[in-house]
Amino acid sequence: MGNRERKTVLIIGADFTPSSYPPALRIRFFAQHLHEFGWKPIVLTTDPRFYEWSVDPENEKLLPKDLEVIRTRALPAWLTRKFGIGDLGIRSLWHHWRELNRICLARQIDLIFIPVPPNATMVLGRLARARFGIPYVIDYIDPVLTDYYLKLPKSQRPPKYRMAYTLASLIEPFALKKVSRLVGVDESYTVGAIQRYSWLAGMESVGIPYGGEPFDFDYIRKYPRANALFDKNDGLFHLSYVGRGGVDILPVLRTLFIAVRLGLQRCSNVFSKVRFHFIGTTYAHDAAGQYQVLPTARELGVDSIVDEHPGRVAYLDAIQILLDSRALLVLGSDSAHYTASKLFPNILAERPILAIFHEESSVVRIMRDSRVGEVITFSSKADLETKAESVLNRLQELVLRPEAHCSRESDAFEPYTTRASTARLAEVFDRSI
Repeated sequence: MGNRERKTVLIIGADFTPSSYPPALRIRFFAQHLHEFGWKPIVLTTDPRFYEWSVDPENEKLLPKDLEVIRTRALPAWLTRKFGIGDLGIRSLWHHWRELNRICLARQIDLIFIPVPPNATMVLGRLARARFGIPYVIDYIDPVLTDYYLKLPKSQRPPKYRMAYTLASLIEPFALKKVSRLVGVDESYTVGAIQRYSWLAGMESVGIPYGGEPFDFDYIRKYPRANALFDKNDGLFHLSYVGRGGVDILPVLRTLFIAVRLGLQRCSNVFSKVRFHFIGTTYAHDAAGQYQVLPTARELGVDSIVDEHPGRVAYLDAIQILLDSRALLVLGSDSAHYTASKLFPNILAERPILAIFHEESSVVRIMRDSRVGEVITFSSKADLETKAESVLNRLQELVLRPEAHCSRESDAFEPYTTRASTARLAEVFDRSI
């Protein structure tokens, strides 16, 4: 940046390192590189004592040494859950607002940046704009207001979805009334919000994917971890999926397992040595027994070679699992605009990938651009049901000749690194002030 004076951005996120959840990782990725592009980040977050999920202290070794992190208290979950509230964004809202006031009165803050979820945090942007005149940018890691689940049978909707939808319908318009810019993991996440509110007409919609962080993989290669889920040297072909499950992924999962069943019937000598591992398939705090994948595997008769570990695993453990696998699964949703942040670490693991996605998903373009293999695509649920043979052929190729499908061109992947994503975010910051 030469002699250019850095400006200061206050990043507000209730969830941060040492957490391994996606919002914590996204903030850390940006904070890791913003200084290269003229911005000094300060992170305002919550003390991990108030998280309801386990954390990994080793994640803190990945933080920049000079990053300023300010941690606040939050209302304890044991208290708020008596009233049906567990959301960390709500529990930390007052504490964050009080600390935000102290920071803005004490020093020059040029911009506020708020990734969501948790969604409640986004109201702090408008409050700070009203009191201090500081512009703010909101980052949609997931859509805030979506009717996707309203279209499903009630039995397939997440618990408390109706309450969450109602709350989002109140929070989003309030928070976006004075927003300077919107960004999102995928451009489609912000397009919907811009179309909903007349005052956002003409605002640019900017998609900034997570990106992959090569440093994290270098760290695990240097400091490997124990893999408690399988032994990579047991002579079996271990094929892993690390990421959430859910009803929107079930159609793709069914097609995969139909292909696996065909493989067991036609070439059992090959497929009997394959083991499918599904890891971290639910965000539930008490994940034991909350299977997202095994019921479908049992229904289709392939559960003998499928195992599921529903609970989230630590970020660095997940990287170790990817590196220990012979091949990797990346499964998409039946939604055209679903984008999978889990794609990037799968690419960096440099293992063969079996990917199944809607043809309009950004994953298709990213995999083609970074030259890491082909994607099995579909245009509709009906089309997906015809893809079992294609999936079977791809599986056989990976199992029989994995070395032929294991490559990554670093130059081609460079636009999808966390550094490249941060460069795009910094451009948005520059335009916002």
